[in-house]
Amino acid sequence: MAAPYLSVVVAARNDNHGGNMLARMQAFLDSWTVLAQRSGLDSEIVVVEWNPPADRPRLRDELRLPSKGACDVRFLEVPTALHATIPNAAAIPLHQMIAKNAGIRRTRGQFVLATNLDIVCSRELMEFLAERRLENGVMYRMDRYDVANDLPPSSGGVDALLDHCRDRALRLFAAENVFRPERGEWICTEADDIADHGIDFGRGWLAMERQGGFRYRWMLPSARIVLERPAGAALLIDAEVGPSQDGAPLTVEVRDDAGTIVARTEISGCPRLRLRFPRELTSGGFNLNCEGRNIPLCPELRMLHLRVIGLHWEAGDESSGWRLDTVDSRPGKDWSDTPTAPARDIPRSAWLHVNACGDFTLMSRDDWFHLRGYAELPIWPLHIDALFCYAAYHSGIREQVLRDPMRIYHVEHASGAGWSPEGEEALQRRIRARQVPVLDFDSDVAGWVQQMRRWNAPVIFNLENWGLRDQPLADLSRPA
Repeated sequence: MAAPYLSVVVAARNDNHGGNMLARMQAFLDSWTVLAQRSGLDSEIVVVEWNPPADRPRLRDELRLPSKGACDVRFLEVPTALHATIPNAAAIPLHQMIAKNAGIRRTRGQFVLATNLDIVCSRELMEFLAERRLENGVMYRMDRYDVANDLPPSSGGVDALLDHCRDRALRLFAAENVFRPERGEWICTEADDIADHGIDFGRGWLAMERQGGFRYRWMLPSARIVLERPAGAALLIDAEVGPSQDGAPLTVEVRDDAGTIVARTEISGCPRLRLRFPRELTSGGFNLNCEGRNIPLCPELRMLHLRVIGLHWEAGDESSGWRLDTVDSRPGKDWSDTPTAPARDIPRSAWLHVNACGDFTLMSRDDWFHLRGYAELPIWPLHIDALFCYAAYHSGIREQVLRDPMRIYHVEHASGAGWSPEGEEALQRRIRARQVPVLDFDSDVAGWVQQMRRWNAPVIFNLENWGLRDQPLADLSRPA
């Protein structure tokens, strides 16, 4: 049998995890197989059925499998007896990352996508994959769009499902933050935020941080501000140049919705800026961009160029056009003795897109094998996928984020079944109740990443027998 171009690996068990699980998984299977056939994508789906519940049918018997000619669907079974030999077996019925490794190990494709059972890919993404332009040495990542779980009947077909996903988006997991849709924009404004009424934070803004009563937001090199402007008002921007500038001045630009640079200035320290607008601009938005140095920090993983402390309206005379001025400025913080101190000697560093990375990580099969898959830690799987992404980067693999209109949609599940802003507390209660270890991102993951930065090399956690290499697993295939 000829090897497919792309293998897709998911791990699951028939335990109704997250509620309505079979319907969510059927949406995944239907959308992938139909769109693969339409686009001519040569692929296989590898489902690792881990520790099947004794009182429920196997997934392969519950799901409606595609007709022949769409793509291969393979079910690899990891029996309960094998699961029982792994630590924390009673508390964790599905060791998700070990299961994915078992699937990756047994794939036949040139490239391998590790994803989850409730992901739906857009037409544009499937068409891109069918073009066979994937490269070795590249890790492909994506934003994730969460969608309502009141899925249309499967009898309506994949096009109805895709329309539902496009029109019923609940939130967006981007590299920098989690956003919600409002007024045709993706925003992350909080109730007690640092901006006046009528000002919202869009793409490019990190979560608001608090140090006692002091609040602020860091931004990416490009960040969107959405506004409903009072008549004649200018915008006052209180800011501070960050440690990744290492004391050098920072260039700040304002770009309109056409991408044109309409105002520009150079700042240092802690400036107060005044931005004036064209008279006709009463609502909409603009992008605040910054250009400067990219000095890595230690132990902080992010590049921190500019933080904004406040955005406030200032009444005044109506302006005839865009204008950005420095009203006043004071000396900035000395970052040298802080957790965000510049680290000029780090040869290779990046702040990767690891938000919801378990839902879409795509690399060549050779690269997965070189890294020996995900760390096979028999703990709660939170952040193990992020740790893998940093290991890939520090092995020399380049991250590429696939952008709109290519999308992945995640069908919403019960609160606490996975991470979401609303379900975080419920998820933490579940983890505490199981009394199993879990990685902390800021200490455990960031600590290992700092070691990789110092050595300029990945941390490989697994031996050569990773992915249950020495265990014979039943492979029940449904050939194309």
